[in-house]
Amino acid sequence: MSQGMTHEAASEALEALAVDALDASERADVMAHVAGCAECQRQLAALESTASELALAVPPLPMAPVQRDRIKARLLARAGADRAMAERAFADVRAETSSPPRRSDVVPLRQSRRGMDASTWMAMAAGLVAIVGMGGFMWMSRERDAMRASLQVAQAERGARVAAMDSLRATLEEKDRMIANLTGAQVAVMTLASQSPTSPTGRMFWDQAHDAWTLVAHRVPMPKSGRTYQLWLVTPTARINAGTFMPKPDGEVMMRATMAMPTDSLTAVAVTDEPMGGSLQPTTAPMMVATTR
Repeated sequence: MSQGMTHEAASEALEALAVDALDASERADVMAHVAGCAECQRQLAALESTASELALAVPPLPMAPVQRDRIKARLLARAGADRAMAERAFADVRAETSSPPRRSDVVPLRQSRRGMDASTWMAMAAGLVAIVGMGGFMWMSRERDAMRASLQVAQAERGARVAAMDSLRATLEEKDRMIANLTGAQVAVMTLASQSPTSPTGRMFWDQAHDAWTLVAHRVPMPKSGRTYQLWLVTPTARINAGTFMPKPDGEVMMRATMAMPTDSLTAVAVTDEPMGGSLQPTTAPMMVATTR
């Protein structure tokens, strides 16, 4: 190329310049034009940015045949220029030597020339692979990463569904047990009441087959601060602590306990008002009571 390179010629050489496919002379001519051309500067910057970010690029569109042939021709021209330069250097060495070159002198030069040609072709092949093949490689890598991410999402969603199903299954099993505790063939029902018509009422369901006790009560007032309610199973010889409970704000109570007891030993079920944490024995008169005899 000459120093007076036209804008059209320089524009066509920008792609080869961006992938370093110009020889020193061509590069100098193109760069001389680019230095004074704002449009070529913008095109070159965009091409160099694209070349430097191939590893992060999205899957590219196929390169146009004309563009691919132009870059290939530039690479071949650079390889030819390097080979011609080596041949000229070899001829200069022979001209400056007064005696015929010894075999030992010629072999290293031939080896150097052969090695240079191989390196040039390897560089050219690497450049073509980077331009033509990198897009496909990165596309496959992105597809793999996308599939891996989709698999992780699917596994997480499956885990959430399994957890939800397990929770629902546990809830259903609990409801089934509760229904069985309230309606089973061996369930004894006792009604708890107080002397006042407006006082709390309740029922105790004793599932004798499973030693399960379920207290359902209504209109139970909230105890005073530091106090709680305590359930007692009364036998002829003892008052057995069956646990403490607090009513809901609307006065409803659902308390469950598990305790084995001979079916003929229970004489009463009672609820008392006790200090928080419960008592070893009742300390107040029952607010609700049911007798079995």
